[in-house]
Amino acid sequence: MQYQNLFQNPKVYDLSRKICGLFSFDKNMNIIQTLKTILTIIFVKIMLLNKVNKLNLKNISFFQKNILLMFKGTILSQLIGFGGSIILAKLYGSEAYGVFGVFLSISSVLTILNTLQLENGIITAKNINQSTDLMNLLFVISFFATIILFLTYNSFIYLIDANSSIFLIVNLAIITSLIISFNKIHESFLTYRKKFKPISTSKILTVFFNISLQLIFFLKFKFMGLIYGTIISSSLISFYFIKKNQKYFKASNIVTLKNNILHHKSILKFILPSSIINSLAINLIPILIVSFFSLKESGIFTLSLKIVATPLFLISASISQVYYQKAVKTYQYSKEKLYDLTKKIALTNIGLVLLFLIIINTIGIYLLELILAQSWEGLRIFTYILSFLILARSSFSPISNIIIILNKNKISLFFNLYLLSINLIAIYLGYLNNSLIYTLVFLSIFGSLGYIFLLIHFLKILKSFKIDYEKNKIR
Repeated sequence: MQYQNLFQNPKVYDLSRKICGLFSFDKNMNIIQTLKTILTIIFVKIMLLNKVNKLNLKNISFFQKNILLMFKGTILSQLIGFGGSIILAKLYGSEAYGVFGVFLSISSVLTILNTLQLENGIITAKNINQSTDLMNLLFVISFFATIILFLTYNSFIYLIDANSSIFLIVNLAIITSLIISFNKIHESFLTYRKKFKPISTSKILTVFFNISLQLIFFLKFKFMGLIYGTIISSSLISFYFIKKNQKYFKASNIVTLKNNILHHKSILKFILPSSIINSLAINLIPILIVSFFSLKESGIFTLSLKIVATPLFLISASISQVYYQKAVKTYQYSKEKLYDLTKKIALTNIGLVLLFLIIINTIGIYLLELILAQSWEGLRIFTYILSFLILARSSFSPISNIIIILNKNKISLFFNLYLLSINLIAIYLGYLNNSLIYTLVFLSIFGSLGYIFLLIHFLKILKSFKIDYEKNKIR
């Protein structure tokens, strides 16, 4: 009843009509008017969530409060991002989305090379000094790693005298990877400090900047507007994080570098190669689709994956960072409690993602086909097939940091090698049969089996801690 007056407000009623009109967006429609509508939607959503935050939350735990805080930012960013993606897809078309998918894939892989995955050590540090030292050290490492990548790639292109159309995209991806690396480092440090509100806010700002700039840049750059919008949006978020962490900035030295490398050699030995392989397994697909199929099919794949992955990121991203911080402390002081905590999160995540996927593949896909033009033909079948893979991934995604906590990095390495192998085999099967459907079906079946095996394996390990504790307690 407390929101009754809000929903009876004529401005909110008018907003609901604007939202309905937003998804019948036409290329001739005034983009500034569309942008104003998106801003209004964001404002009303924030106003509602702020009212919810004022309710009595004294009866819930600190862990639950942090999850709710992260969920607030994630649900806003993902829902607005989902709607914005549909508008942008209709505006730019499938081929522009194909190029954008390749750009994002390259950026994601290079980001891992920049940070060496040492941002995980920021969260698991034993004290604030260790965490601060590693954060500042990673800024320097990421910067020089990006320079090396940039010089190496451009020297190679110069030596072979190549005139490739992908030259600009790769260089932009290298620059973007540095910005994203900085943002990941900042996020990890905020997670260590249990400052989840800035992380939550950054998710909302990221989506707002992305959609706004990509809409505006369509007027000027057309095909490349998606890429330019992402670069500037990521830069703005980086400035936001700098404001939050600036008092912890300090110079690094060789001694600090040496000590951190020795302390985190397990990350460099197992997690780094494992993460690179995992990133290649996930991000090679859009690039290989362009190489062996078409730019249009790569665009449809990119949008389909974004649609079905929305519930995964919506829920898992809200939980994973809070779970990581909680699980580290639980493992250190009472690891017998990890099994119940992890199992509950995994099963809850599966149930919620399943519900979302059912809606997406019934009502959702019907509405999408009405909104999007025939250039997106194949979206329904791609979305349906990928849903099984996303559901299986959702079982392990929010608790995946348990690998680092338990120091089972060899398992992660072997699993990611498995993922890379089935991705390559899937592309080959699709190429042989001249159909991307064969690729997606193979990938979905064997990828799903891999994630389910991983969940069962780690639940068994955690259950053994609980059993051992109960046995010792009886004695």
